[in-house]
Amino acid sequence: MDPSERRAGVAALFDQLAPGYDQGGVPWFGPIGARLVELTAPRPGDHALDVGAGRGAATFPLVSAVGPTGHVTAVDLSPAMVDLLRTEAETRAVTTLGARTGEATPLSTEPGSFDVVTASLVLFFDPQPVETVQGWVTLLRRGGRLGLSTFGPTDAAWTAAEAVLMAYAPPQVLDARTTGRAGPFASTDTMAALMEAAGATDVDSHDEPLEVTLPDAAAWRAWTMTLGMRQLWAAVPDVELPDAMALIATALEADRGDDDQLHLTQQVRYTTGSRP
Repeated sequence: MDPSERRAGVAALFDQLAPGYDQGGVPWFGPIGARLVELTAPRPGDHALDVGAGRGAATFPLVSAVGPTGHVTAVDLSPAMVDLLRTEAETRAVTTLGARTGEATPLSTEPGSFDVVTASLVLFFDPQPVETVQGWVTLLRRGGRLGLSTFGPTDAAWTAAEAVLMAYAPPQVLDARTTGRAGPFASTDTMAALMEAAGATDVDSHDEPLEVTLPDAAAWRAWTMTLGMRQLWAAVPDVELPDAMALIATALEADRGDDDQLHLTQQVRYTTGSRP
């Protein structure tokens, strides 16, 4: 699959997911986006770019951080996501945000235009991650900050539950669980190396835990159906779904706490750097 086809596939997937995306009531993209913005440290008056903005998990924390004298540009490959982001901005009466469909590259965006660039949980969908990050570094002003979030490991029970689904995954599935934990995304060291290869300095890459609390496997299924994992569920034949759910429930039980809730832990990898 060439890069243009891969990006078209990402856009089509997220157009499909957009209406219910991250609407499962579980704090997930919001805390990750907010923490990424905190680590990237925008200042009042900054001009910021959020790449792969989705429903605005990092976008709106950026808007708050740069304040009324700053400006945020949000870009996403999915027209449906951009439409929903604009609607949310109108609901919040945000006037310092511009949203558009497409990519953010030196060919589409003026180099040296931004003080901050963020990309939360998006880079692992890109077929050319080093080249893409090089482009994002170019979009920064001298001393500007770039922040990326990707996925680290999940706890053993969560990993085992996902393995049940992955057994049904179609070839070249565009999901973070298959693209976000290998190659340059495999560790904090490889993410730091990617950022440095793209020309960034003052690079830091580290993992932080994020806990998800759910009552049972059915709730896990309902929540993950609002994420990119929905396509994995769609690959499970109806006749095999009860058996798959039984295996998943057994796996997740290892995370049940004394409060009778499942406590699942995802390590989130935050990588930051600056344009020299």
